[in-house]
Amino acid sequence: MNATSDRLLDALSPTLATLARGCLASCDGVLARVWLVGRGDLCPACVWRDECPERTTCLHLVASEGLTQRLDGPFRRFPIGGRLVGRVVSTREPLVASDDLAGLGVADPAWLALHRVTGFAAFPLEHAGRCIGVAAVFARAPLDPPVRARLAATIGLGAAALGATRAFRQLAAERNRLAARNAELAATVAEGRTFADIQRAAIERALVRTRGRISGPRGAAALLGIKPTTLESKMKRLGVRRPPR
Repeated sequence: MNATSDRLLDALSPTLATLARGCLASCDGVLARVWLVGRGDLCPACVWRDECPERTTCLHLVASEGLTQRLDGPFRRFPIGGRLVGRVVSTREPLVASDDLAGLGVADPAWLALHRVTGFAAFPLEHAGRCIGVAAVFARAPLDPPVRARLAATIGLGAAALGATRAFRQLAAERNRLAARNAELAATVAEGRTFADIQRAAIERALVRTRGRISGPRGAAALLGIKPTTLESKMKRLGVRRPPR
């Protein structure tokens, strides 16, 4: 993760831990884990890389409570739509299993046997119409309907809290970015630079940040908030060239 993601994760950590502990308390849980959707960052070393063809986003393990708080191991990443946990993001439907957990591949068979785990549930974390992650719990007792209802309520509250924290952090970051841009514009005007100079500098910075990419979700056009065709037109008019890759 980059520095911005790390700061956001630090802000979310108390909520993530509370959510995981709430999942444990909702059933006879031995381990609760939370994954959030993030950029693909460990693709070359990920054990699931062959099941993740695009390798742009995946589930990041960000909280673990119960038998272990470790966030490493083969299940620290899941491809979106891959494996049972990854499919929860795609389907947005809870997954509850009480039979043949070893065969489902949700954990190491020896670990399941050692801790007498007989139930597993994974629920989508949804906020503002988006699935932002998955919360899962391993339990020793079957996950009957009342238990599932408690889990669903706990995870729903957790998703709302996570979403609100993320939104607040993003709003604060946008506010700071706009303040910095306004200060830069004021300094530019004081220096006597033209509006064309300002546009040219902004486009050149965006192209450097995106390594010359214009279109797509990570392109310079998206970063600047304009259409790729508009950006290409401005580049031609202002004499801006893509930086060498």
